[in-house]
Amino acid sequence: MLAVVRPSPLRLWGFLLTAAGGALVAFGSIGSWAAVALGGSTLNAVPTNGIDVWQGKVTVILGLIIVVAILALRFVRPDRRKAVAIGITVAAIASLGVAVWCVTSLSSITHDIGVDALTKHVSDVLGITLEQARQRVVATLQQKGIDVRAQTGVWLVLAGSVLATAGGLFDLAWVHQKRLAGNAIDPDTFPAKTSDDA
Repeated sequence: MLAVVRPSPLRLWGFLLTAAGGALVAFGSIGSWAAVALGGSTLNAVPTNGIDVWQGKVTVILGLIIVVAILALRFVRPDRRKAVAIGITVAAIASLGVAVWCVTSLSSITHDIGVDALTKHVSDVLGITLEQARQRVVATLQQKGIDVRAQTGVWLVLAGSVLATAGGLFDLAWVHQKRLAGNAIDPDTFPAKTSDDA
């Protein structure tokens, strides 16, 4: 009886985590990243989408690179697989870095024309840097119940980056396993059990 093949755990988990992570990064990048909360509520607030800021443009490109690369990993020549797997891991880590930065400094990333003008005025009057002025303006707004809150999109990018990073590490392990076994053997697949084996 003919037996089909099933992917090894390294190949399966690498593909699933990387593909899901890259898709979440790309999808989250076009979603809502932040909204200005008035009195603790973001109801009727105009959101800032990830694609509206340069950080979101970067993460959507990284997400697409990850998805395309995981598909390419299975079709490129064996001597190029390591480079592709490294590229996936680097792109995922870069996306993770951008996402963490955005979550921790969301107020400085989300710009409002009025807030920018006020920040410039405070900087000129007090003779401080724009960053110091922005920190003072944001702190004052928060005291008045006005602050910037993270929305679903940026959390999806963060979660997707973590998944893609883990997937990239699995991909590297899979490539290493194949190289050790030699290209004459295909260790990324195992024969499925047939009824005769039971």
